[in-house]
Amino acid sequence: MKNLYLFTGENKFEIDKKINRMIDEANVTDLSLVKYDAEEITVDEILNDCETLPFLSDQKIVIVNNPLFLASEKSKIQHNIDRFIEYINNPNQSTVLIINAYHVKLDKKKKINKLLLAKCESINYDNITELEAKAIIENRMKQLNINIKFDAVNELINRTECDSLKLYSELEKLSFYSEDKNEINIEDIKLLICEPVENNIFSLTNYFIERKIDKSIHVYHKLLRNNNEPIVFSSILGKNFHNLYLIKQYQKKFFTEFQLKNIFKIHPYQLKKLFQIAQRTKEEDIIKNIHAISEYDINVKSGRVDKYLGFELLILNM
Repeated sequence: MKNLYLFTGENKFEIDKKINRMIDEANVTDLSLVKYDAEEITVDEILNDCETLPFLSDQKIVIVNNPLFLASEKSKIQHNIDRFIEYINNPNQSTVLIINAYHVKLDKKKKINKLLLAKCESINYDNITELEAKAIIENRMKQLNINIKFDAVNELINRTECDSLKLYSELEKLSFYSEDKNEINIEDIKLLICEPVENNIFSLTNYFIERKIDKSIHVYHKLLRNNNEPIVFSSILGKNFHNLYLIKQYQKKFFTEFQLKNIFKIHPYQLKKLFQIAQRTKEEDIIKNIHAISEYDINVKSGRVDKYLGFELLILNM
């Protein structure tokens, strides 16, 4: 095992699995396994631990989570980056330092990141694709000797959003549910697996653009039944339209969906949906909805309009 590891990407399931496997292989004692949150503890304190000898083990594993100081945004803690650079250049040979940069977009211009990429065993774990998600589902169902309908597979992918952690968790739930069944259909998926708020918001985004008032009202009431506040999903809706506008500008410059993955800090599955919506939407319609949602937000926060009635009026006047 090496002394320096850097794990990046959006696939939390695979990153956690890799780290857990490393811990098992190292066979370290609980006293020689330490986890830190870099938004709570300074680099100086972490390195002090890295530089001490392991207790009752040949090696110590130090895991650093949430290293936002590696991203372009500012960390809430002042870190001693110079000392960190010194350590990376000369790590303690009895310490395995794992930097878990899940969901952290590294600023490649920073000297520390260039050094980490050069010195560390660096692995990027991307989110799974729809094809990979389908293969995982089919393999699991085959193990259980259960048939799963085509539309049920698509609905399961839709509800877990190609997030492998969600997918494996929901497959575990399905395995218990299907003990006395030999087939899973779309109604089983809808019964067992919650639909993410974002999915309903995407539907709402579509209906806004297509001016389908009845369907918009239906989704709005569905969100309310799930105890979602209108101001919360109007905020998500506003972000969707903001991203739609930006994607539209890139599409006019002939950017592909793949190229935009490195530009937008959103889930690839969400990007795919927005990219498709932007392709069939006029720019003026996107701008109109951005202004309408912004006006609703201002009116609610200033007390000029009731948040529930205001959102229904927003739908009726879209």
